[in-house]
Amino acid sequence: MLIPTAISQDSALLYKICRNNSQNYTSTFAKNLKSLLDDLYINTPRNDGFWKAQHGQAYGLALCRGDVSPDDCDFCLYDARCKITQRCNKPKAIVWYDYCYLKYSDYDFFGEIDNKNKVYLWNTDNATTDPQGFNATVRGLLSNISGKAIKTARLFASGQKYEEKENATIYGMAQCSRDLSKGNCTRCLQGAVNELPGFTTKTSPIGGRTLTGSCNVRYETYTFLNDQPKTV
Repeated sequence: MLIPTAISQDSALLYKICRNNSQNYTSTFAKNLKSLLDDLYINTPRNDGFWKAQHGQAYGLALCRGDVSPDDCDFCLYDARCKITQRCNKPKAIVWYDYCYLKYSDYDFFGEIDNKNKVYLWNTDNATTDPQGFNATVRGLLSNISGKAIKTARLFASGQKYEEKENATIYGMAQCSRDLSKGNCTRCLQGAVNELPGFTTKTSPIGGRTLTGSCNVRYETYTFLNDQPKTV
């Protein structure tokens, strides 16, 4: 799914995906799902921004961005829990926000790379002076950050790099869900970088991101992180 965007709000729902018909959404599953969502909402902010759980046949996880505070994580997941309940009565669903995402299913997906749930967002403005050079800088930055992310406990990293010809600093981040192995995290991030709209559409948007059910990458020409990223 490709969605052009100029800017987003931290508390705004970016996108949702609800899968399968409602036949499997039984009263028992709904009861288990409510318990699961409550569990994820309560425990994710208390456990460094990640939690996974199973209640009956309901499996789910929640992940907050690696630089957000427990309070912001809590706020994001409160809205995510409400939205996913209100807008999805399906046995599989995922909602993405700037600060968090929440995902559940009727099967055990833990540890798997999610290649089904993907969304691509990009800025409608493009680099103009040296588009190819800009894309090369973005790819190099995100590849570097991805390599750092897999070496951290949070599977999260950020960084920045100055693009001289465009006279712009590019800020980036990469993060995996912590149910993934380091190998699967690497593969997920590599795919997410390669699938960024600027690399698949032969354009040079000055901001973009790939959101999946297992990892995400993002870059912008403005600071969007709470912590100042290091130059790489």
